[in-house]
Amino acid sequence: MSKTVLYAKNTYELIKILNNNAGIQVVGGCSQIEELPEKFVSTHGIKELSQIERHERYINVGPGATLAELLALGSHLPPILSEALYTIANPSIRNIATIGGNICAKDHHHTLFAPLMALDTKLEFRNQNDTRTENIKNFKGVPEGFILSNIKIPLLDAELSIFRRIGHEKKISKRSASFAFLADTEKNSLLKIHLAFAGPFTFTSKDFENAMIGRRLPLSQKDVNEIEDLITKEFEKVAQDQMISDVMKQQFINLARYSFEQLT
Repeated sequence: MSKTVLYAKNTYELIKILNNNAGIQVVGGCSQIEELPEKFVSTHGIKELSQIERHERYINVGPGATLAELLALGSHLPPILSEALYTIANPSIRNIATIGGNICAKDHHHTLFAPLMALDTKLEFRNQNDTRTENIKNFKGVPEGFILSNIKIPLLDAELSIFRRIGHEKKISKRSASFAFLADTEKNSLLKIHLAFAGPFTFTSKDFENAMIGRRLPLSQKDVNEIEDLITKEFEKVAQDQMISDVMKQQFINLARYSFEQLT
């Protein structure tokens, strides 16, 4: 069956095409799409959507920027994000796969979601008349009639940075998930932590993170056991109605415990 492909020269044309073609799908690098829709609009060649701007405290990344272009930033990228990027597929795929495609993947949260949540990333959406900003932790999909126009990634350089993938090493499946943990200390106590999980659903808990602030360091094994109980209860609240295996649940708990054991 033949496909209808529409192209836009800039974001204005892209938004106009979306408004004039109800339900049309926006497609970037196509690296994750098994079958292209019958009609779609390509973001290929729209410079505004592939730019990367470095600032002192954050970077602005267009959704059309490839994973290879992000990795080319080297030490200017948060280490936890670099580590996650290197686990995705291979260099050939990273040359065409985009950060926007990774974030907006349907039905399952892909590799970059957890580290971007831990970094407190902000997403910007635009239509003809409005611009909206949303924390990635609240992201459920691009609003109707809008495009994802920018990804603002804080340049957090945490003392302790841990990223792990769960599931197949180079392939995303229903058993795939990512785990991210960032921690900073000050005067023998925990200053802040960020912990995130993303796969069949996303998990992060501001209440849990706040409860960890001020914990005396180094942690004792009793402290770690307490923390494991707390994070397990928080995770189970969210996972209760989700499709998640006992194995994946235990992997998350093990990774959370491992992360806090690095503070003993």
